[in-house]
Amino acid sequence: MNEIDRRHETPAPGTVITGATEGIGRALAEEFAREGHALLLVARDEARLAETARELASTYPVEVRVFATDLSTAQGCAGVEEALKRHGLYADILVNNAAIMAAGFFQDQDPATLRKIVDLNARAVVDLTRRFMPGMIARRAGGVLNVASVEGFVPVPYQATYAAAKAFVLSFSRALAYETMYTGVRISALAPGTTATGLHAKAGAENSRYVMLLPVISAQELARLAYRKFERGDKVIVPGWFYRIALFVSRFVPDILLLPFVGLLFRVRDEEGNLQWPKPLSDATPTTSRSGAKAKTKERTGASGADDR
Repeated sequence: MNEIDRRHETPAPGTVITGATEGIGRALAEEFAREGHALLLVARDEARLAETARELASTYPVEVRVFATDLSTAQGCAGVEEALKRHGLYADILVNNAAIMAAGFFQDQDPATLRKIVDLNARAVVDLTRRFMPGMIARRAGGVLNVASVEGFVPVPYQATYAAAKAFVLSFSRALAYETMYTGVRISALAPGTTATGLHAKAGAENSRYVMLLPVISAQELARLAYRKFERGDKVIVPGWFYRIALFVSRFVPDILLLPFVGLLFRVRDEEGNLQWPKPLSDATPTTSRSGAKAKTKERTGASGADDR
């Protein structure tokens, strides 16, 4: 079918999944494909997108399309809408999963990385939801699944920007779930705890105590549970009894006790378990020496499209 013919046919429902090449996004893509949803997979890496699409299309009898873009930009989000039109689809379900993380002392982190965390983890969620939710309401069908985190329920030292962005996603999702009552549209926030993906290592948090001590769920198990509860219409999905109890108890713990405990869990450590300390101010802040050379700061970040919690 050529592009002219496609433009004149009636668009078909599709599920848009961002950050779909690895981790939670990849597992959610497989779960939606298993249930018979046509997919538009979105991430930055075109080669990995193509590989993921081939694997899913060969396993499940569904249409799988891809679109490579950087969702941390407004142009990238606009391109998703155009990609749906090119493929003769409309967004029946939107899964906002793409995210990046940075671990360590805030003062040591690269400003560009911090901006990207806000742009990808929060702004892109608003942008894509605003683009596709009105159509869902008009059709009185469909839904949005936003991947947040248990980190969004409490302030998290050493992952301050990531946790704050996930808190935004939780608040945003809960508010929209109320606004869309009786419209036929489901709005859910998935807030998992530690998940077995590569995000922690990419962020430089692989030796932090929370990775080693807290219960870990596989991305596949998480995706199965998330899909079932999303279809059921749950507003906030927190997998695992441990995390549900922990969040309940945290409501009654004063910050003077809660924050030090969270900080102990999330403090960045080296391979021997030694605490990492902030860099000297002269090293942490780019400065110009007499020769004009600028001091460089080391950054440890996650990758766009990598997903977790």
